[in-house]
Amino acid sequence: MSLLKQIQLLVTLLLLITLIIVLRINFNTARDFTANQSYLNAKNLANVLALSFSSRPSDDVFVKTSINAMFDGGYYESITLVHRDGNVIYKKSEALTVYGVPAFFLNHIDLIIPVAEAQVMDGWSVFGTLQIKGHPGQSYKKLWEILKQLCLQFLLLGSIVIFINYLGLRHLLRALEKIKLQAQKISNNEFIINPDIPKTPELKKVVLAMNIMVQKVESIFNRHLESLTRYQELRYKDHITGLHNRPFFVKQLAHFIKNRGEKAQGQVIMLGLTEMEGIELSGDRPLTHKIFKHLAKILKKETESVEDALVARLPRREFGIILPDSRSEKGLAIAKAVISNFIAGLSHEKALPDSIEVYGGLASYKYEDDLSTVLSKADYALSKARTGLNGTVKSFREEQSQAAIGKAAWKTLIEEAFSENRFFLTAQPVMSGADEFHREVFVNMVDRQGVQYRAGLFIPMVVTLGLASRLDQYLLEQSDRYLSINPEHALAVNITTEFCRDRLACLWLRKFLMEHKSLKDRLVFEIHETTLIRYPEIFIDFVGLITGMGFKFGLDQYTMHDASLSHLKKIKPHYIKIERDYLEVFDDPEKVDMVLNALFTISASLGIKLIATKIENEAQRLVLADRNINYFQGYGIAGIAPLRDKNE
Repeated sequence: MSLLKQIQLLVTLLLLITLIIVLRINFNTARDFTANQSYLNAKNLANVLALSFSSRPSDDVFVKTSINAMFDGGYYESITLVHRDGNVIYKKSEALTVYGVPAFFLNHIDLIIPVAEAQVMDGWSVFGTLQIKGHPGQSYKKLWEILKQLCLQFLLLGSIVIFINYLGLRHLLRALEKIKLQAQKISNNEFIINPDIPKTPELKKVVLAMNIMVQKVESIFNRHLESLTRYQELRYKDHITGLHNRPFFVKQLAHFIKNRGEKAQGQVIMLGLTEMEGIELSGDRPLTHKIFKHLAKILKKETESVEDALVARLPRREFGIILPDSRSEKGLAIAKAVISNFIAGLSHEKALPDSIEVYGGLASYKYEDDLSTVLSKADYALSKARTGLNGTVKSFREEQSQAAIGKAAWKTLIEEAFSENRFFLTAQPVMSGADEFHREVFVNMVDRQGVQYRAGLFIPMVVTLGLASRLDQYLLEQSDRYLSINPEHALAVNITTEFCRDRLACLWLRKFLMEHKSLKDRLVFEIHETTLIRYPEIFIDFVGLITGMGFKFGLDQYTMHDASLSHLKKIKPHYIKIERDYLEVFDDPEKVDMVLNALFTISASLGIKLIATKIENEAQRLVLADRNINYFQGYGIAGIAPLRDKNE
């Protein structure tokens, strides 16, 4: 029961008790007054009759006639004339019957009307005593009317007082309601300041204290967020061009290669500058920086049409480009455009020497390629290009053991898998000690010959064919079927960017969630960080749909990107999955510890769980466990296994 209701109930009880006491006092006063009035009337009549009888006390006819006349003309219970020797000379009375008054009132209200007496004289001696008792019926009627009026007045008065008291309490406790709301927001890891300071001293102190606490927590959060962002820039950004550096380039390429989605295949371009030795030996650093910035500007412009393209400055006057989900023709065209624009810029800019030469090397990567092999191919292609004329671009070529599957063949294969239900699910658990947090679901495909394809091989074509939403729906339906048979398990399903952007798919999802609310604690949605970076508004709307239905979501493949860091406080995922490479110590243990502490503080203040992925062995798990990470995923924890029912 709320404080308002408790106070209102207490005030109502006190008011009710007070009104009952006052009502009883007023009623008793009215009752005594009515009884006294009846007695006085009877007393006056007795005196008048006694005086009249004193002139002719022995005249029985006169006495009886007078008594009968008075009795019939008044409202009396009895009139009695008693001789001085105690004998009743004459008595006139009637049965006590009261009309117009409820029986319960007569039974519970005692109305005592005294008998009025007057002496009848016979000369100088007493002849007898005249006794008159008023009838209580009239008094009961008056008392009943008085009681009804008192109850009505008290009811109206009590209602008015209770209503005014309710309004007053609501006004006084409005500040307390805001304190309650602020406390709820704080418990949900939201930083909210209460601007309305109440005038009540006790409540004022509470509000000010809570505001100060929130400001301190938010200050700590922002300070750690700023530290993390600044460290990311220092560690992964080139301070001259503003591009990413080689460590980030290598990390992202490894991330794309291991990605099970459409980014699992693409192109890597290496660009190298030559004939800059003279400028560097002259010590003209501003000119060197200007050349690098000029090339960086061209790289950004030419790659902006490719989603999630990454441009980085590498050592030895080299630049690298990653073009995920792109074919070699696209990569070759971009490389040639960059080189052509760079050479043209050198000839048009007088401040830039036109003697600088630029070359390009191109290599393809695909799902689960070896990282060092991909980089070696690109370096080899660049070395081959340097043997040619200025502006040469070479692509690495290798013999294929079998012909690549064309788009038409992929389309047939995928559509057959849908129609013949030849997709199957595998899962890898996330563990915390010996407890299973959930299982991440992966989709696989098998053709008619029994050849299996993992997601990284066919998902890019699924996206290209516009079938990503359909596949996600299939995943959710199969996960629902599995969870209905295995109530002890929880599953995490990856949702593609295309599904989030598909309005019809979101309408389907709303209906699905409404029909399966019982799964809200066992079905989790995982969304890639790239979706948040590329489409923040769509991402926020999508997670609003999920959380509005009571379901949870996690942020997958988290890289601590500036854009995603700035949105963490707003979206507040249930957990974030971050690869081990982003949590390991590379060059400066103290700085990495600072970053991890900042990340832990941010996640803890928002109630977000950290899950380290790509754990390959126990030693890696122990290193991260010492840094207070409690959730792990990877082959060193548990492998990927078919998702089968417990009865299979």
